[in-house]
Amino acid sequence: MTPTLPKENPFDIPKMPEERTPRYVPPEEDFRKVYAVAEGQDRILLLTLIHLACRRGEVFRLKWDDVNFKDERIRLWTRKRENGTYEYEWLPMTKELRNGLIWWKENCPIQTDYVFVCIENKHFCAEYYGKPFAERRHFMRRLCEKAGVKPFGFHAIRHLSASILYALGDSVSIIQTVLRHKSPTTTERYLKSLGLENVREALEKLSFGSTESLALPE
Repeated sequence: MTPTLPKENPFDIPKMPEERTPRYVPPEEDFRKVYAVAEGQDRILLLTLIHLACRRGEVFRLKWDDVNFKDERIRLWTRKRENGTYEYEWLPMTKELRNGLIWWKENCPIQTDYVFVCIENKHFCAEYYGKPFAERRHFMRRLCEKAGVKPFGFHAIRHLSASILYALGDSVSIIQTVLRHKSPTTTERYLKSLGLENVREALEKLSFGSTESLALPE
């Protein structure tokens, strides 16, 4: 006897409504406060993140071979592609970032292929001494607490870089190049929340005068 299949798919589960919470992007002033309290390698790490708008994994994978001081450019490797393989792209290195990386290369207490490594040889992290970072889970939280600002993470710095460029008037195509997005649509999603103040300014032009003289009816 041929088994009878159910008319309705028992595994067809209705999709639940999705509520997205916008990612917190700190004001530039808050990032500057965090940058001010950071020291040594930590400060250069933050400088690299904000100047390259790079992802956490990209900056942790960064090697000195990827830093071309002569041509003032940096090679970033990413696996965020369809097939999952690593690809690289070159980005210009600003003068400030170049000076910072030169300083760190000359002052890093460990000779290593990687740019950013664990330099603490204490008992709780001795096994990671001299090795590149993998997460640094509490790094940003501690710096934000020290600076007295609302906590934000590594990826928020990437958003902040895009925000600053947008506020300075750079085009979506330029910002797309900096963020290394394959599609401008992805870049536009990054910038979607940045138009609020522009909209506010436009609406302010509709003003019909001060409301100070308004009185409630008796």
